[in-house]
Amino acid sequence: MDQAGIVTIIDEALERFASRDLIGSSEVVDFLLDLRSAVVSDAALAALIESETEPAH
Repeated sequence: MDQAGIVTIIDEALERFASRDLIGSSEVVDFLLDLRSAVVSDAALAALIESETEPAH
């Protein structure tokens, strides 16, 4: 994802959270995961998902 896409994700989150006094930790985690997904390449993301689905030895 390019920089403009990342800025869009941030702007949308700021819009959602701006008028609220409290933000749940799950919402913050969701937002951070969205950002992480946006900056990780498709191949790296696929490798991460693959490693997470493999059973532990």
